[in-house]
Amino acid sequence: MSAKNNPLCSYDAAKALMAQAIRSYRPAGSIVRIELKIEPVDQIRWLSAQKSSVKIFGANQDDSAAIAGVGEALGLQGQGKPAYAKIFQQLRRHLTPQYPYLQWYGGFCFDHLRRDREWHSFGTWRFVLPRFELARDGRKMIFSCNLLGPVDKKRLLKDLAGLTIPKFDKNFQSPLHSRRDSPAQVVWQESVDDVLRKIRQGQCSKVVLARRTDFLFRQPLNPWAMLKTLKKVTPDSYHFAFQFGPAVFLGASPERVYQRRGTHVRTQALAGTKPPSFSAQALLKSAKDRHEHQIVVEAIAAALRPLCHGLNIASGPQVVTLSNGHHLNTEFEGHLKDGVSDEDVLQSLHPTPAVGGAPRDLALPMIRRLEPFGRGWYAGPLGYVGLDWVEFVVGIRSGLVQGKKLSVFAGAGIVAGSNATDEWLEVENKIGNFIKIIGKQRG
Repeated sequence: MSAKNNPLCSYDAAKALMAQAIRSYRPAGSIVRIELKIEPVDQIRWLSAQKSSVKIFGANQDDSAAIAGVGEALGLQGQGKPAYAKIFQQLRRHLTPQYPYLQWYGGFCFDHLRRDREWHSFGTWRFVLPRFELARDGRKMIFSCNLLGPVDKKRLLKDLAGLTIPKFDKNFQSPLHSRRDSPAQVVWQESVDDVLRKIRQGQCSKVVLARRTDFLFRQPLNPWAMLKTLKKVTPDSYHFAFQFGPAVFLGASPERVYQRRGTHVRTQALAGTKPPSFSAQALLKSAKDRHEHQIVVEAIAAALRPLCHGLNIASGPQVVTLSNGHHLNTEFEGHLKDGVSDEDVLQSLHPTPAVGGAPRDLALPMIRRLEPFGRGWYAGPLGYVGLDWVEFVVGIRSGLVQGKKLSVFAGAGIVAGSNATDEWLEVENKIGNFIKIIGKQRG
């Protein structure tokens, strides 16, 4: 059943129509998708009410389009080194022009060689076709169900009936019990000094060091209510959330890895940051931040030039101002050469020096040695894969919710001229959006 063939209806009426379609479903060799146009409903409120252990949310920068998914019609994941070509081949196998709204949602970890146990359910990579979806595109909303092969109709109809929408938003707030920074500031100082020595010795030009801040609360958190509040305080960001099992990874990223529409590809270098207390002009005049930004620009250009026809690079960085400060940004766009695929682009770009370092093969071992935690999906590529379109964002400005614990991640680029105290404060500013919404008061 296609959305083209049904009139706009209420959510409850759509559930009844979907139940009829499920009862008449006959297994096929490919995905069967039921799509119904419905009156708009609150996607995050809808997600917060569902009991499934698999949920996803994603919204673009201007919030003109968003997806909420519950359950898993089909999932693919791995625990070892991602074989990008094989992964994208598997994803493309289930996409068809018959269903232009059908997309995979998921992502990759930052570094497959360094993951903590709490990230196990995410895998080194994982993508899902949700069982049920609420997709918003402008003012249009579509309620969908994805079916593949034999299904337990009785169970599926029970799951559908249970997809309720609460009248009111739930509250995530809980009294804060404690906070712990990893590494502690004295160890951070030692790590930054270590990187600066390697830079002076000419071994590298930049290494991004991250911190993890664990907030422990007195009662379990509601990550979906937290996501809704985070959206309010972080406009003009890519908002995302992935729940696989008991853990939820969510965030508000300002940065795109790349976007592809046909052969047209876009990406950006977003590096060099000042807090809101500084002016945009102060950032533009900062030699240290301009140098840090230029390292990323040169690395992305070197990665894309062999893959693209007519790569266009914006002349000089522009300042992008978001809720937590100013960032230097340079845009790239071009057209992929014949035979160049998404696996080529992603493998060439990730991780850029904006989240890893330069050169990559020297920076990553230093990150593994100096950071006292595995990044998991933090700073990894997260997004969607459609029939002839792909977009991944960088999983930064993010946190992992596990019961009563919220672990917030953020990093800072260490280059010649960096100061450990200033970089500590930069990371503190980057986690400020989470601090805003959880409060500083201890229970």
